[in-house]
Amino acid sequence: MGSEIAYTVARAYRCPLVVVDASSEILDRAKKVIERNAAKDVEKSKLTVAVRDEMESQITYTTVIEEVAGADFVIEAVPERMQLKQEIFAKLDRVCHERAVLASNTSGLSLTKIASATSNPGRVIGTHFFAPASVMRLVEIVRGLQTSEETIRIAEDFCRAMGKHTIVARDVPGFATTRVGMPMYIEAMRALEEGVATAKDIDDGMKVGMNHAMGPLETCDFIGLDTLLEVMENLAENYGDRFRPPVILRRMVEAGWLGRKTKRGFHTYE
Repeated sequence: MGSEIAYTVARAYRCPLVVVDASSEILDRAKKVIERNAAKDVEKSKLTVAVRDEMESQITYTTVIEEVAGADFVIEAVPERMQLKQEIFAKLDRVCHERAVLASNTSGLSLTKIASATSNPGRVIGTHFFAPASVMRLVEIVRGLQTSEETIRIAEDFCRAMGKHTIVARDVPGFATTRVGMPMYIEAMRALEEGVATAKDIDDGMKVGMNHAMGPLETCDFIGLDTLLEVMENLAENYGDRFRPPVILRRMVEAGWLGRKTKRGFHTYE
């Protein structure tokens, strides 16, 4: 998701952009995703070759988090683990200038708890993008208990300038969209698990019958099955068995079948 968000920002703003990860291998994959997306947009005449080249020249890939020191808006997109997110926000709090907005792409963890790792929780906000971020228009803005009105305004303006539609949700487990959407993913997995229909037919049923742009299992593959498992476990902890992860999801994560990023999930990918 981080590489999709980075491409979305780069395409809209065409300004210096820093992509950070602790792993050089993940940075290499992110660079390939961004360049592949740019190539597709050139093919579709959404970008010229000159604009693409200029955009790509302004992206820095690094393992050094201090390189975001000059950024005005920082988006974290690491796995859905609270301790990891708090560690990153504590570092960002030390590294970034005092006016920088610190945003999390979390789909359900407490923004207030994430913000507690910083000295200024008023500048921490949720910007929940949807997969694939370069295509999906919605960004769910999540207001932590201490998030300032100015931070909300800046986040909304930042997202709308990228052509995104924004909604604002309170800081409750799952916010608005994850809480409503996750039961559909769970039921799609259970239908597959029970042999009700194939993955393709389940997805086609929702795309053709319900006019969804992507089927639920296809969407799960885009999100990442490991991420979904973490999200469901968090929701089940707060809301009970209705969000209990299906066995098939656990087994696929154990097998390393995580969706598009591993080329195998509910569907297979080249």
